[in-house]
Amino acid sequence: MIRRFSGAEHSHRSQRGVPWWAVADARDLGPWLRASWRGMLAFVVLCSAVPEPPAALDRHAALRYVLSRRTPEGGYCFYRTPQWGVEEPNAPDTLAALQSLRLLGVEPPEPERTERFLRSLQDEDGDYSTLTIGWAALRGLDTLGAKPRRSPVVWLWRWVGVLLRRAATRDWSGAVTDLGHAGELLCLVGAELDSSRRAAFTRMLEEARDPRGGWARPAADLETTAVALHLLTQLGQELGAGVRAGVGALLARSEDPTLGLRLGTHARTVSAGALWGGLAIYRALGLRLPYPEAAATSLALLQRPDGGFGKRHRAISTLHDTWVGLDAARLLDALREDRS
Repeated sequence: MIRRFSGAEHSHRSQRGVPWWAVADARDLGPWLRASWRGMLAFVVLCSAVPEPPAALDRHAALRYVLSRRTPEGGYCFYRTPQWGVEEPNAPDTLAALQSLRLLGVEPPEPERTERFLRSLQDEDGDYSTLTIGWAALRGLDTLGAKPRRSPVVWLWRWVGVLLRRAATRDWSGAVTDLGHAGELLCLVGAELDSSRRAAFTRMLEEARDPRGGWARPAADLETTAVALHLLTQLGQELGAGVRAGVGALLARSEDPTLGLRLGTHARTVSAGALWGGLAIYRALGLRLPYPEAAATSLALLQRPDGGFGKRHRAISTLHDTWVGLDAARLLDALREDRS
């Protein structure tokens, strides 16, 4: 017969190395068994509810998403809601949609209508309301093989002057992004920086660099670093040993065997921009990507049920992040080819 012990005896016998179940009354086991089976059942249900990581990107779904964001004016808007009368095309979303279609190998529908929309964003003097709108409109037109109504060169040089005069206390990540946009537009319109402006661009990039490596201070991230490296290449600057070592240190801090690349040094998540930036850096520096399969899984998890990509896992889809995600997929394919 199994002898029943009190709580004190339980503790005493357990301390002597005798398992409690060896001396417990059968009536004591009922609640434990019921609780254990409930816990085991809940665990099995929970595990079965966790979706399997997608094997690959669904490019057909991505195409449907992009085309669904097209407005009657020919522009695109990620928050388009026609049933509520929300049709607000804008230049950044239109550029993102055109670039996404290019990466998917699909011609944009009714390109003439999209050209008219993008041309309408320029005023009679050739100006645009902001640098971002001008950058997106001009790049969108270039993607379509079209030209703006008027030359934007005077407007662009004015913006270059504004960027180079800004105080050093500004948002350095935003500064690098703006300089990158200006550099792309200078190449687009065939304008060249003179030696003094080129030196000013280089000095500002040096000021923005994080002393621990990468861009921008006070805390470097992969996306901004990729933009800065691209701009340095456009400026014809050699990437010195110090820059390469610093960027390599940033990559080492960001690599993760589960995520592929982390959003930040201590983060346990990833973003579309971080994946794109890290992959662009590996490609630009000719480095070997250590965890390509983990990066591919993270990228696939950023694709939402509507086919678009979110900035992070389970974030809403946007056209910008869809463009970034598809370009990251292109870079990943290229790095895999290099690896083989």
